[in-house]
Amino acid sequence: MEMTSLLFLLCAGVCCTAALSHLKQFHLIKRSLKWTEAQDICRENYTDLVTLYNREESEQLKQLMASQSSPKAWIGLHRTEHSLKWSNGDAVNDTAWSPLPSPCTEPTCAAILKDNTTWENCKEQKYFMCYREGSGDPFLIEQNMAWYEAQSYCRETYTDLVSIRNEGQKEEVKNKGMNSTIPYWIGLLYDDWEWSDGGRSAYRDWMTNYTTVGNASVHLENTIIAAPKENYEDYTLCSEGSVRIHNISERKSWEQALDYCKKNYHGLLRIETEEDLEVIKQKFNGTGFTGPVWVGLRQSRLFGFWVWTNGLPVGWSNWEGDRQPEQPLSNHCGAMAMEEGYKWSDQDCLSKLYFICEEEL
Repeated sequence: MEMTSLLFLLCAGVCCTAALSHLKQFHLIKRSLKWTEAQDICRENYTDLVTLYNREESEQLKQLMASQSSPKAWIGLHRTEHSLKWSNGDAVNDTAWSPLPSPCTEPTCAAILKDNTTWENCKEQKYFMCYREGSGDPFLIEQNMAWYEAQSYCRETYTDLVSIRNEGQKEEVKNKGMNSTIPYWIGLLYDDWEWSDGGRSAYRDWMTNYTTVGNASVHLENTIIAAPKENYEDYTLCSEGSVRIHNISERKSWEQALDYCKKNYHGLLRIETEEDLEVIKQKFNGTGFTGPVWVGLRQSRLFGFWVWTNGLPVGWSNWEGDRQPEQPLSNHCGAMAMEEGYKWSDQDCLSKLYFICEEEL
């Protein structure tokens, strides 16, 4: 099987590879395939067909395909059973939003007005509620936009469309929207599109006529997701975790966690860029894995600067309060929160915390 896969890739021509971060890569297979064939090849040789989480990733794929005469390729979005999803990837409590709308050919999106939740055509123009990461505060935007346009606006200006995980957050959202006399969008989407790898991404950048053609799969054309006709063949975009991530639900000191990761994998997790952090969010949002957790950050007791366990100094950072902990008041080991902004903090190295290991593939 391995030899067969290798021969396929050699014959197909893996045209390009782009590293999203040291945790994730994209690959373009330059051979015309049907969607199900593309899915099989990606799963056999990489991880799966690409899941898109935001416009930045879409733009990166566009650059990856820039040298092709027809910049189109399969990604992992396909039609299946209807399901609920939050725009930011949070897990959804289905029973909290029942009764659900009747399945239809077009996605439907949730809007709130005072105590009522309604399901509307996502293309309708409405006010909408964004939230800012960190504080979690919701903001009512009194501009009329379709749900997908509102999603893009919130992601560019704040963090995302607001999600609601409990009754307290629901009350806060309703209170912030008290001045609205018309229903406003929240980040809840009900549609029959899912990603091949099970990713909880509600990112959609549809062509205008996306519901009128095709039935089971999509492709990327420039930065627009479009539904092709059945039996359509195209190039393929695969994703691969260049590093496998393991969350360890066993409490250890920082040194013990480092020894465990080195013995069983490669080392404690490193988050060296903003792109690395996005991969972490995509993996852990809504999983319930609690923090803070140890990562591969440590402070030099002699010089006071922070380094990763591979010896690289900390360049890009994500510290709480946007300030690096400094001696003599700081603790000397780094941990990461597992919610909101996934912020870093200094902790006593002897504290017993869960931790995350990384394994090079």
